[in-house]
Amino acid sequence: MMRTRWLETVALLALGMLGLSAMFYAGAAQEKRWAAIDPNNETTSPVVWSGTETKARADAIEACRRGSKTCANGPASTNEMGDFFAVVCCTKPRRGCAVGVAGARQDALKSVQKIFADAGYSTCSLRHYLSAGTGKKD
Repeated sequence: MMRTRWLETVALLALGMLGLSAMFYAGAAQEKRWAAIDPNNETTSPVVWSGTETKARADAIEACRRGSKTCANGPASTNEMGDFFAVVCCTKPRRGCAVGVAGARQDALKSVQKIFADAGYSTCSLRHYLSAGTGKKD
């Protein structure tokens, strides 16, 4: 009888520890990851990721500067890894590139086209889309 009670106590402790471990794992899995990209005129900027938006945006600026002297210093960012970045460049009144981000490619493109239209730019073209989750051209 004493042995059975001891085994029940040990089993209960083991289950409690397992439950606690699962809670910590679930909390870690739910942490947000931020993706960001700072556009440049060569359209070569990479997507970078971090645990906060501020850090992701700062990292995107640094990543762009490592490979270009034409960085916009105004990164686009998202915490939705299913989103897409649309990279668009315009040539009038001067060359410039920008990035829009949204859950659908067409919405990301529309957002960056609006930025350029509001600033008086024309002769714009889509260069490519990038996946927020993988950073790959899509």
